[in-house]
Amino acid sequence: MNCEVQETAENISDTRFTSRNPLRILVPILAVLVGLLVYQSFRPAEYDQFIGQNFDYSGVSYTGKVINRESLQGSVVVVNFWATYCPFCLEDIEHLKDLQQELRHNDFKILGISSDTRESLNDFFQARETLPWPSLYGSDAASLGKTYKVSTIPRVMLLDRDGTIIAVARGINDIKSRLLEMVYNG
Repeated sequence: MNCEVQETAENISDTRFTSRNPLRILVPILAVLVGLLVYQSFRPAEYDQFIGQNFDYSGVSYTGKVINRESLQGSVVVVNFWATYCPFCLEDIEHLKDLQQELRHNDFKILGISSDTRESLNDFFQARETLPWPSLYGSDAASLGKTYKVSTIPRVMLLDRDGTIIAVARGINDIKSRLLEMVYNG
């Protein structure tokens, strides 16, 4: 007498879902990680909250010039948060110098916001020439950094001719095309 083996769910051993198989643990973890990455890519950056707001500031520049919103009104403005100890900031400054040279007309300006002290800037500018644009520093810069939640540098903001923040980025190259469009096309 021959017995036929009946295949039932109880006697089929599926190794894909046993507790010893690492896929049982890795697949859900991978799904969660992919979900987090997708969420992060669509979530706005914390500084995007300032887009559409007026950039409100005033202070005294390194060279002693009073800078306020009215002094830059009517121009497309790049606000550059930087520091002398930041190599990425110094690289960005070179790109900004090139842009300023390229856009040498009255409707484009740059405003620097340095997190350095007066003494640090003095030491820095003894070895280099002073920047060709005003740069706020000290408590004026610290206040702006706190107001606009600047926790990493470099950081740039692009302002339209009315002083409204229209873009925020990590460096000038991230918003360069938009800047050129605004300057050349209004």
